Amino acid sequence: MNDIVDDRAEGRGGEREDGMSRAVETAYRQIRRAIITGELRSGDTLQEAKLADKIGVSRTPVREALSRLSGEGLVVLQRYKRGYVSHFSSKDVAEVFRLRAMFEGHAAGRAATRISDEDIARLEDLEDRMEELFARLGWNAHLEGFDDLNTEFHTVIAQAADSPRLERILAASLELPASIFNSYAEPVEERTRRTHVQHREIIMALKMRNPHWAEAAMSAHLFSLLVEPG
Repeated sequence: MNDIVDDRAEGRGGEREDGMSRAVETAYRQIRRAIITGELRSGDTLQEAKLADKIGVSRTPVREALSRLSGEGLVVLQRYKRGYVSHFSSKDVAEVFRLRAMFEGHAAGRAATRISDEDIARLEDLEDRMEELFARLGWNAHLEGFDDLNTEFHTVIAQAADSPRLERILAASLELPASIFNSYAEPVEERTRRTHVQHREIIMALKMRNPHWAEAAMSAHLFSLLVEPG
C-alpha cells in the first residue's frame, strides 16, 4: 500500500512540475513577444500580479519568466515584485549587433563544414515561411510570426556549429525590441526584403560547404542591421 501511495504522490509531483514548466514557458513567450513587437515599450513597468492576471497564470511562473528575460537583457528587475522593460540606446543596439556579427559569423563558418542536409532543408523551409508571411501580411502584421521563425533560423545554424560553448553564448545574446528599428532612416519594408536575400545567401554558402563565405555572409547580414550611435 505504501508503495502505491508513494507512486501516486510521485506522479502528482511530476504533473505539478510539468504544469509549472508549461506555465513558465507560456508567461515567458507572451511577455517576450509583447516586448519584441512593441506592445510593451522601453521603460514600461512590469508588475507580477497584473501580468499573471493578463496571461492567466499564477505569479510564480511570471516571476521565473521575468528572471529569464532579465538574463537576456530585455527586462530590468527591481525590488517589490516589479521591474521594467529595458531601454536600448543606439550605443546598446550597435554593441549587440557587433557582438552578434562576430559570434554568429564564426558559428556560420563552423556550421558550413558540419551542417546536415536535413538542417539545410529546414533552413530553406523556414525562409520560405518568412517570405510567405511578409508577402501576405506586410511588415507590421508579419512581425510576430517572423520573430519566431527568424529565431529558429539562427538557432539551427548555431546548433550546427557543434560548439556547446558558442551555442550558450549565442543563446544568451540580446534580442532587441522591434521599436529600435524606428532609429533607421531606411524603410522597414526595404530592410526586410534585404534580410530575405541575405538569408538565401547564407543558405547557399552552407550548401556549398564554404566556411569563409558562410562567415562573411552571416557577418554582413548582421552588420547591415547595425545602427551606429550618433
